[in-house]
Amino acid sequence: MINQLERWAPLGGIIFVVLLVIGVGLIGDHPDPDEPNQNISDYLGDSGAHTRNIIGAYLWAVAGIAFLWFLTYLRGILRAAEGAPGTLSNLGFASGLAFTVLLMAGGATIAAVAGAIEFRDAPITDQDLVRTLPQMGYAMVLLGGGFAALVLVLTTSIIGLQTGVLPSWLAWLGVAAAIILLLAVFFLPMVALLIWVLAVSGVLLTRREQTTIAAA
Repeated sequence: MINQLERWAPLGGIIFVVLLVIGVGLIGDHPDPDEPNQNISDYLGDSGAHTRNIIGAYLWAVAGIAFLWFLTYLRGILRAAEGAPGTLSNLGFASGLAFTVLLMAGGATIAAVAGAIEFRDAPITDQDLVRTLPQMGYAMVLLGGGFAALVLVLTTSIIGLQTGVLPSWLAWLGVAAAIILLLAVFFLPMVALLIWVLAVSGVLLTRREQTTIAAA
């Protein structure tokens, strides 16, 4: 069982991307902070929107678990290539953990109002909560999470260039993605992380298949 989990770990990156993208469409179904008061009031009574927010947050949490699966496998490959003491691979792994925590916490914060109303029948009337809590959640993911992801991508690329454990094109793609992630707070640059994760997952899956064929 453990061998199978390790064998298919690169799929964790693909699952992460799929769930995160789907979750964005659901968790983001809430008013913008500059919308009229009436729109905020309508949202507070919209059970359908609340349900979508909650499902989106749940998908982000599952995406985080899938990312940890992918991250742990990647760390093992990088650590073996780098050798002792493994400073860069450990730094990248810690940064990936930080990103995962911020993703989950950010999702919970964005859906906090929806969850309080639907699960606890909270009589929320303060419209400022609807305006500010989602923005706080996005800040966790895009600012804190974006910079944590930057460190993961950059350390992986450096190890790849130094050791050749990853294709050079993938390492340079990571360098480009890390530069783009400097602007992750504006949301769209986070797409660079998703592209990088898909690329790394594809390379690791291909390598696994080649190793399996060679062993046979």
